[in-house]
Amino acid sequence: MSNVHYFTNQPIKHKYRISFNLVNTTINLLSSDGVFSKKRIDTGTKVLIEGILKNISIHDDAEVLDLGCGYGVIGITIAKLNPKARVTMVDINPVAIKLTRENIKLNQVENAIVIRSNLYSQLRNKKFDFIISNPPLAAGYKVIFPLIEGAKDHLKEKGRIIIVLRKGVNAIPNKMKEVFGNVELLYKRAGYRVFQSIKIS
Repeated sequence: MSNVHYFTNQPIKHKYRISFNLVNTTINLLSSDGVFSKKRIDTGTKVLIEGILKNISIHDDAEVLDLGCGYGVIGITIAKLNPKARVTMVDINPVAIKLTRENIKLNQVENAIVIRSNLYSQLRNKKFDFIISNPPLAAGYKVIFPLIEGAKDHLKEKGRIIIVLRKGVNAIPNKMKEVFGNVELLYKRAGYRVFQSIKIS
């Protein structure tokens, strides 16, 4: 699989419109060439969102990080369903950043921002209650392991990292347990698994 969609700086030429309903809320999104799953929301992202809605309570004033946000599906959905939470979305891909900015405006979301960042590089000492990611498996463990390792310094006490993976990808939940001392299977469907680890000192 090509990694081009993670790092491309090509101009946005062709746009695609995606719309879905969730908890009586309509989410409208613009996508384009140069980003992952440009024409439809991928199954992993759907399973991740479902797993969060079914198993996690995002409290008022929660700080949420959507890490590797793509065109903003996860972060915008969480922001729209939890208007008192504060959502930060980051991606290294400049096309993804442009699209996410447009999608924030399109959905009239006022509690979300997007920052171009290589993982946590532009987040300084920022700490979150939730770090949520559909990680780029095509980029390999050289990207995903630092994503997990860096989460520990960017989570508040009892904060959670929540990741979706294809069934059978065992090295990543093993890494989560190594870093945090715990890992839990939160939800599974359609060949995908949602795992969480909690930061406990």
